[in-house]
Amino acid sequence: MTRPPELPTFPAPARRDRAVLAASRDVLALYLHAGHTGFSIKELADHTGLSERTFYRYFPRKEDALRPYLVAALEHVVAGIAAEPADTPLVDVLADAHGPLLDLAVDPRAGRFFALVRGTERLHAVWLALVADAELAYAAVLAPRLGVAADSVRARLAAAVTLAAARLALEAASDPDDPRLPSRVYTDGLALVGPDLFHVPARPSRPVAAR
Repeated sequence: MTRPPELPTFPAPARRDRAVLAASRDVLALYLHAGHTGFSIKELADHTGLSERTFYRYFPRKEDALRPYLVAALEHVVAGIAAEPADTPLVDVLADAHGPLLDLAVDPRAGRFFALVRGTERLHAVWLALVADAELAYAAVLAPRLGVAADSVRARLAAAVTLAAARLALEAASDPDDPRLPSRVYTDGLALVGPDLFHVPARPSRPVAAR
């Protein structure tokens, strides 16, 4: 039997957070490997090395088990965007922040994720809530680069487009007819939007005071 896919790890600030994140990562890897979510709490707890009681304490519902890992991935990307130099073209910033993670999805088992999400009503609800939170986080980090407010239509649209492009790139990773790496699918998708949404206008120079 093949092993579950190796998923990237993300830092967690506290010991308990690290344990929760590791368990969440293990559950996602198991789902991707099996192609379904039909495991009991006992089976999930055994797989993660936790007692059932501890598993329930970490994840009140079985569907909650994926959220910590997905949130950590989101925070990792947002931090990458924020860390890029202010004068880097925004499309390049987005490509640098998303590309390495997207290209990990070339493992064919990773393409099962969205099928799992769509096939499970409660898991789909968790995913939609996460996307809503992600749009706010992206809008907040993109807004300063666009010179607009985080709650502006432009920042929110840029966030939504950025997330949609990443999702489509992940889905394309499992398409045997598309030879492109997911990172290329992502940048090609952003290019289809046109330059205006992600173009950062030049800041007007201050007038020289009369002497």
